[in-house]
Amino acid sequence: MDLVTTTSRKLFEDLDRVDAKIAAQVCVDDWTVRDLLTVRVWWTEHVIDWVEAGERDEEFDVPAPGYGWGETPALNQATVETDDRAFPELVARLREGVARVLATIERLDDRALLEPGRFAWAGKYPIARWISMNTATQYASARAIVRRRLA
Repeated sequence: MDLVTTTSRKLFEDLDRVDAKIAAQVCVDDWTVRDLLTVRVWWTEHVIDWVEAGERDEEFDVPAPGYGWGETPALNQATVETDDRAFPELVARLREGVARVLATIERLDDRALLEPGRFAWAGKYPIARWISMNTATQYASARAIVRRRLA
């Protein structure tokens, strides 16, 4: 939880310095800062959707219907191409997603977070690893990219 809190706080500090002009600038490959944030929002929201669906014993496709794990670049690109929210809305959505992540971590006990294979979709890994990979790790990398654009 501390890692998600720390990395998201630092990312938000930098995102608060991004104006509309910077949000529209290319920052990595052919993605703009807005595009990068779009993808980070998607993964933040979906990792918690997976946890909640797993708790309800629902079957679903991960990472998304029609996409396998080897197709995440295509999934990310499709997300960018279909999400037309403005940058400030994406920042707000990420804030909501982070709050949801933290509430989920707080709600779950250590066993639920750390037991490998708790949910079929998680395979042999604990959900804490999935949460970390799709939040804190992505926030840290996004922050590094955003900071280069701000420099």
